[in-house]
Amino acid sequence: MLGLGLLLGCGSDTNPEILPSPPLDQMPLMLAGPLFTAGYELASYHDLDADGDGVVEALAVLTLEEPTTDSSTGSSYVLLFGQHGGAWSLNDRQRLNGVNASAELEDVTDDGLPELLVHTEEADTQPGDFVTPLRRTDRLSIFTYTPSQYLAKLGTFTSNLSGEAQPHSTVVDWDGQPAIQTVQDLPPIGQSLWRPVRVETFAWDGQGFARVKVGEQRRISPVVTWLMRRNAPWLAVFLIMGVAASAAVSAITRRSRLKERWGTLGAILLFVASGVGLGLAAEWLCVPALVLAGLAAFGFARQVVNHWGDKLDGG
Repeated sequence: MLGLGLLLGCGSDTNPEILPSPPLDQMPLMLAGPLFTAGYELASYHDLDADGDGVVEALAVLTLEEPTTDSSTGSSYVLLFGQHGGAWSLNDRQRLNGVNASAELEDVTDDGLPELLVHTEEADTQPGDFVTPLRRTDRLSIFTYTPSQYLAKLGTFTSNLSGEAQPHSTVVDWDGQPAIQTVQDLPPIGQSLWRPVRVETFAWDGQGFARVKVGEQRRISPVVTWLMRRNAPWLAVFLIMGVAASAAVSAITRRSRLKERWGTLGAILLFVASGVGLGLAAEWLCVPALVLAGLAAFGFARQVVNHWGDKLDGG
C-alpha cells in the first residue's frame, strides 16, 4: 500500500497539490513533443508529489481543440510520466476518442486516492435542419495508476443528448459515497414537447463500477431548444428594429406630410424583407417568428409614442 501511495503521489495528504504546468520545452512535457507538433494542446497537467521527496509522477492530458462536428477525425491522449534517478520517462499513454478534453483529479472509488477523470466530446450526427439537431456524446474515462507505472482504466461512461452543448456525465453523491451519473435521450413519444431521458448512477463496489440506480426524467424537446437557441438572438434584433422603426416613423410623420399608414407599410416591408433575407442566409431560422416579433414591437412602441405624443400636444 505504501508503494502504491508513493506512486499515486499521496502520503498523508490524499489530495495532491496541482502545480502549474511546466513550459512545453521543459521536462517532462518535452517528451510529448511529437504530439504538440501534430497540433495537440495541453488540456490538463498534474504533478504528483510523494511525501515532499520530490516529483515522482506526472499526468498530462493532450487534446485537439476542434469543433465537435470534426470529432470523428480528432482524438485526445492521457500521458503518464515518471522520474527515476533524476531522469524523466514517458511510462504509458492512452489514446481516447473525442476532442476538447478536460480533466480533473477526484477520488471516485472512495479509497482515499484520487483518480484522473477525463471528459472528451464527440458528435454522433452532423448538423442537419432544425428537425435533426446535432447529437453530442460526452465520454468520461476514469484512470488510476498501477505499481508497475502504467495507466489502468477503471471505466468509461457516456452521456448522449440531442441539441445540448455539453451533456457531461457528473460526479454525484449516492448513499454517502461518490458515484457517476449519466444521461441518455430515449426515443420521443409522439409529437410531445417533452423528451424522456434515462438517468443512470454507477458506484464503485470494490472491483468495478456497478449500476445502482436507473430512472427517467423529462426535458424540453431538443427541437424546441434548438429553435430557441438559433432564433433568440435574431428575435432580440427584430424587437429592437420594431422599436427603432416606430420612433423613425413617428419622427418622419410629425415633420412631413407623409401619412402614418405609409410609414407603417414601409416598416412591415422592412421586417418581411429582413426576415426573408436572413432565412436565406442562415439555416434553421424561423422567419415568421422574426417578422411577428418585429411587428409586435412596432405596434406596441407606436401605441406608446402616440399616447405620449397626444399628451404633449394636449399639454
